[in-house]
Amino acid sequence: MKASLRSRQGISKSLFTLIAIAGVASVMSFTNPNNNAYVDYAANRLTSEIQNAVCKGPQLPQGQLWEGVSKLTATTCKSGLATGLAFQSSNIKDVITQSTERQNFFIFSIYTTKVPGYNFRTIGAFGNFLTFQK
Repeated sequence: MKASLRSRQGISKSLFTLIAIAGVASVMSFTNPNNNAYVDYAANRLTSEIQNAVCKGPQLPQGQLWEGVSKLTATTCKSGLATGLAFQSSNIKDVITQSTERQNFFIFSIYTTKVPGYNFRTIGAFGNFLTFQK
């Protein structure tokens, strides 16, 4: 009698585990981000990378005056570059669209984008993106 009770408990736990796994897989498949969402994410990420690369500027001497000038210069560069890149947003998105390969595993996707100077590998799951190789 004890053996049959243990057997039922084992089956119940296994069934619960299978239902939980199926539930998580269903949620993941519904929240697997599409290509358009990735292109928006990648365009923002690439724009940020370009701004950081271009606007880091030369190191100025130490001192309170120079720190203020350095911060002002970096801020001006980033805002000016952001304005210019905003006008090119559709071109940037076109380049990313043409340079991206998507591997769709239904519950998540892996995006590989190769643009001049940058190679990104990004995983998309639960409606979010995580770039794990750049």
